[in-house]
Amino acid sequence: MAFKRIESLLSSKMFLRGVAFVVALLIWFYVSGDRGYEVNRTLRLKVNYQNASPGFSILGGEREVQVRIAANRKTFESLELEKMECAVDLKGLESGKYRLPVRVLLPPGVRLVSVAPEQVTVELSRLIEKVLPVKIVWEGELPEDVLVEKLEVTPSEVTLRGPENFLSSLNDVFVQVNAAKVLSGEEITLEVKPRTEKGERLPRGVDLYPGEIRLRAILVKDVEKKELQVVPTVSGVPEAGYRIEEAVPQPSTVQVVGARSALEKLGHLETKPIDVTGLAQEKTFETEPVLPEGQIKLLGSGKIKVSIIVRPVDNGTGSLRLKIPVKLEGKSLYPSWKAVPSSVAVQVVSESGSSAFQNLSEPLVEAYVDVTNLVSKRIVVPVQVRVLAKDVRVLKVEPERVVLYTVTP
Repeated sequence: MAFKRIESLLSSKMFLRGVAFVVALLIWFYVSGDRGYEVNRTLRLKVNYQNASPGFSILGGEREVQVRIAANRKTFESLELEKMECAVDLKGLESGKYRLPVRVLLPPGVRLVSVAPEQVTVELSRLIEKVLPVKIVWEGELPEDVLVEKLEVTPSEVTLRGPENFLSSLNDVFVQVNAAKVLSGEEITLEVKPRTEKGERLPRGVDLYPGEIRLRAILVKDVEKKELQVVPTVSGVPEAGYRIEEAVPQPSTVQVVGARSALEKLGHLETKPIDVTGLAQEKTFETEPVLPEGQIKLLGSGKIKVSIIVRPVDNGTGSLRLKIPVKLEGKSLYPSWKAVPSSVAVQVVSESGSSAFQNLSEPLVEAYVDVTNLVSKRIVVPVQVRVLAKDVRVLKVEPERVVLYTVTP
């Protein structure tokens, strides 16, 4: 009987209406309570650098920071998150680096939980202008029979405006020119590129204008090839008692190309001066030929090796002054030694007149020191001379002693 009453109650319309009302009331309480509940959200916000003094550029600094904020759900629904930002105040600051706090700009009803980083490093640099000439950098090589008489660059200079600390390290600006593209003689347009000591590109905040230049190459006409003799040029004076006997270039000739009118005036090419000051023995120098001003180009590497041959001077008295290196002989406790000075002057005389000096290509004497059983790491020792030719006698050695130092490998 009781079961039937319960079943009747549960199936009655009044009970079902009551249950529906209670459920609706619970849902309403849940939704209302959820809208008032505070939640957290993490955002990436843009950093706005404000109040920089006129004429200054902002370098470095974070573009975005991570911000954690808190608000109820209803507030979040009305927020325009994409319009929220952070600010860093630069008011009154001069050139230099600064560590500054980040200020988060929040609307009413929103609470800041955290910001990372809390401070940013920013650098201020004074804005300047710099005018630089445009340099030409060739890509590839022109054919041997092609010479450029003149390059017309318009404009020949460009202006850069940007931070002083960057522009001060800017050496030049250049355009890369493909050699094959100038053969037609037509005008071409090229991009201007900056070049710093470290090879850096233009940073943000640097303007270059114009960014392009126009270039036209005027080519030389009537180009010919010619082989010319190389003539070494020397400067200075060899060691006292020596003379330059011969200067032998290798190669002895070089090829050049140029305008016919310019080549007709050339019979040889001289090298850059070779300094023979104090030279007392044969030595090979590397140098280059000097091209005359005009429409001429050297073919090949352009490197010339010149062997300078010097000989002692026989002044007819039967006496010679020789500058010779000091050799190290004997077995030592130490792996190696160094003699200071490394060469000495030896005056020799011929016992049979000047006949002993007829073949000066062979050494007459040699100077040496004996390092056998030397213990001290620095010691003064006498120079000994060994005579290698007949009828030759040593008159004087200058200096008579040298200082020996041990050399650590």
